Amino acid sequence: MTRFLFRLTLLLVVLAPIPFGSNREWSWTLCAVLAAALTTLWVLDNLRQRGQVSLSLNPAIIILFLLTCAWVVVQMSSLVPMSWKHPMWGMAAAALDTSLPGAITLSVDDSLTALMRLVCYGLVFSLAFQLCRDRRKAQSALQWIAIAGLVYAVYGLVVYWGDFKSVLWYYDDAFHQDVRATFINRNNFATYLGLSLLCAIAVFYQKLLHRQASVYHMPQSRQMEIKQYILKSWKPLLGLSLMVTALVSTHSRGGFVSTLIGCVVLLFLLDRKQITKSIRSRVVITSAVVVAGMAFWVSSEILLNRMAQTSLDREGRITAYQVISESILDNPLHGFGYGTFTDSFRLYRTDDMKGHLNKAHNTYLENVFELGWPAASSLSMAILGLGLTCIFGIRRRQRDWVYPSVGVAATILVVIHSLVDFSLQIPAVAITYACIMGVACAQSYSSRQKPSS
Repeated sequence: MTRFLFRLTLLLVVLAPIPFGSNREWSWTLCAVLAAALTTLWVLDNLRQRGQVSLSLNPAIIILFLLTCAWVVVQMSSLVPMSWKHPMWGMAAAALDTSLPGAITLSVDDSLTALMRLVCYGLVFSLAFQLCRDRRKAQSALQWIAIAGLVYAVYGLVVYWGDFKSVLWYYDDAFHQDVRATFINRNNFATYLGLSLLCAIAVFYQKLLHRQASVYHMPQSRQMEIKQYILKSWKPLLGLSLMVTALVSTHSRGGFVSTLIGCVVLLFLLDRKQITKSIRSRVVITSAVVVAGMAFWVSSEILLNRMAQTSLDREGRITAYQVISESILDNPLHGFGYGTFTDSFRLYRTDDMKGHLNKAHNTYLENVFELGWPAASSLSMAILGLGLTCIFGIRRRQRDWVYPSVGVAATILVVIHSLVDFSLQIPAVAITYACIMGVACAQSYSSRQKPSS
């Protein structure tokens, strides 16, 4: 049953990007239902077999996450004081000449949907954390994510190079300009591909450093070692080059920069922690860097041009950030309702703002706007706690420290990209990140630490 649940969880994670990043009502609802069903099966299996449950995760992280969820429930409640409720409820009641219950949130349905998605991510993290305490399952999870990222990258490149102007069954002239794979927004796919790339680097590093133990070890010549290295590494390096090419061809400035920083952090941690500092380790890292550099050099012209023309002020981001920051001051503690940014911000947008702003393009500002400072800080500290768990895991583990290293790099990637975009608000990206962090945190604790029964 454990193996069955593990494979189903990984299937949920790797298939989530297919229906447009699961950023549709039916697809994110399906993800939430499947995550809840798998969690229920895991609980029942542990009750039936009295299996072991790991309680090693710092309880402060769990409490912070649950407090955020509890506050969203309070925002949806009509039992809060009248002074807390959104003023639009009173205006609507006066216009309709009727009594409306009202709530802090402007839309109870939207807040309920956002809460369902948030709980879904928490359940995926919990499943990965409990099921990947075994190192073989942890390695398998990263392999699944890396292979899935490669498949989506190849599909995106085929559509891009073939000029098919489509994302799955949708056609638009704008789709042929960038690699999007199964995502509508290229920036979202860039973040997803960046997370997959981190997993691919970790898997490549582990595979190339692994030596088969043998009773009799015959020394080999340098030429034979080079030949064996090439035979073992050409497939992973080809995969890395395709993923980097797809990432660069998304032409996402934020996605590329955040992924680059995440990869640099991961390679630094891998080299820093390597006890022997062997030539083999340095060769593996150097090979990955060289191949990535070549892929970037071949396909980076458009991306470099876009980066040279980058101006947040010209794109209207600065104006939007200022208006959002000022609107937060109207309700800094209670927020305007989780998941209601699109509707709530319409009351504050000005004539000099460009386009239809349905996202803040800054996850932190949007969370504060919707949740208020206390709850938004609680959610951010929970994610920060996961990153710190991985940092401590790197320091305490004498083996398998590759997994918490991936967790640190993945957290840095999404934290940086969330400053200028909303990729972590896309279900497929959040589910993938939650799974990676579940694996990383599970492997951040010593294997000698006994789980609770």
